[in-house]
Amino acid sequence: MLPPPTPVDEPRRLQALRSLCLLDTPAHERFDRIVRAASHLFRVPIALVSLVDEDRQWFKARQGLDALQTPRDVSFCGHAILSSGSFVVPDALLDPRFHDNPLVVGAPFVRFYAGHPLRAADGSRVGTLCLIDHQPRDFTDADRGALADMAGWAEVELNALNEREARTALEQQERFFEVSVDMLCIAAMDGTFLRLSRAWSRTLGFTEEALYSTSLVDLALEEDRAATALNLARAREGAPVLQFEHRARCADGSWRWLQWNAVPDAEEGLLYAVARDITQARALEEERQRVERMKNEFISTVSHELRTPLTSIRGSLGLLSGGIAGPLGAEVAHMVGIAYRNSERLLRLINDILDLEKMESGRLDLCMAATEVAPLLAQALQAHQGYAAEYGVHLEVKVDAPDARARVDEDRFNQVLANLLSNAIKFSPQGERVTLSLTREDGTLRVEVADHGPGIPESFQPRVFQKFAQADASDTRKRPGTGLGLSIAHGLVARMGGTLRFVTRAGEGTRFSFDLPECTPTPPGPGA
Repeated sequence: MLPPPTPVDEPRRLQALRSLCLLDTPAHERFDRIVRAASHLFRVPIALVSLVDEDRQWFKARQGLDALQTPRDVSFCGHAILSSGSFVVPDALLDPRFHDNPLVVGAPFVRFYAGHPLRAADGSRVGTLCLIDHQPRDFTDADRGALADMAGWAEVELNALNEREARTALEQQERFFEVSVDMLCIAAMDGTFLRLSRAWSRTLGFTEEALYSTSLVDLALEEDRAATALNLARAREGAPVLQFEHRARCADGSWRWLQWNAVPDAEEGLLYAVARDITQARALEEERQRVERMKNEFISTVSHELRTPLTSIRGSLGLLSGGIAGPLGAEVAHMVGIAYRNSERLLRLINDILDLEKMESGRLDLCMAATEVAPLLAQALQAHQGYAAEYGVHLEVKVDAPDARARVDEDRFNQVLANLLSNAIKFSPQGERVTLSLTREDGTLRVEVADHGPGIPESFQPRVFQKFAQADASDTRKRPGTGLGLSIAHGLVARMGGTLRFVTRAGEGTRFSFDLPECTPTPPGPGA
């Protein structure tokens, strides 16, 4: 970590900062409004007006952060005040100045930072308007320009709105409203437009005069007006943020989908908002959903049609293997055995597909009941002993809470364990062990399956729970599977009130685990 250097004009800068008389003063709506607007405009969880004192950065306004201040020697803003333009860190973990910074490796977990310096009346850079995200991201030249314009707004407030600063802020606001590709507006609480950016005319085709003569509600399609008016009513009732969508009329008779992010100001009776045209994005999403529905319906139909004859074929092959038609020759018995095993594999695949289809359509019914968990683990381990023997893998169970109970569907719980155990066995080297464990932690029960295999490749980790996802999807892969097991297990655990997760290390193995609320024993009734 590299602490920020001290500016060459530090004495003058500190004097200018203290002359503002803002340090350690209560929050003020004029600054809070700025950080709320910045957070929503740039879609970041944290936005701050920060003042850099001698040994700290103190936050005059905060959105998304509880801390009032942080030390200056770990601050990003201490670096930002060294230059006249925006200071941007796309990914702090990749920046040698910040990769081990306590604000990066710990709360608030800064990954992206963009700060523009704020100047006092004499030009001293006394603080910043800054944006923080927990994910790395790009920051375009247009974003830099927008941040600089918003920083100009903050500077006006910082310097008590004297005439010169107010004129500068007005010019910057005008430029901001003119060049923004988003549809910016300031409206009254009844939806009357008071200020609109030029993007409104470009998007909807109306002249500015026509737009100012209508309102947000009147602009919506008739079937969307009631919902739009309801959102405005929420603003009047004190809702801190509004997020909604509606269809808006265009001058040529067509309509566009608009997505709104708005911040009401109850004191002034105003609504500060940005609307984005999401018509194309919605059309693409609707088409994707339509294709997904068609695919799921096709898979479901085919699976249902296949299961009945396949069940019959599997049963017939099982009878033949059992000798119902008399002894079979060695070669015939071998071929019948292969056919029987493959029919079982196909039937499992079809059942998996149908389970997924039921989960996604909300038609999967679970029979939840308070159940002792330890016996279910023992059953799962016993059921997989033969499979583990084929791979030369040893199974073990560790139970630290033998009498613990949880509300589960026994069959589906066993299905989750079967998927996790079979996966762990397949990817364990010969002679290694797979451990199934049950522990109790703060009123919850943790079920874990741990192996000592190669671990999950980093490139595949984001797709572990996706349907048909496999780290090795080639036709020559060594380990069989459809890529459905973990997706099904993830969905079933969620339906039973838990979250399936994993921890993996290359060359050391993988641990899949999930937590379930423990059922407290029911006290005996009177006379029991």
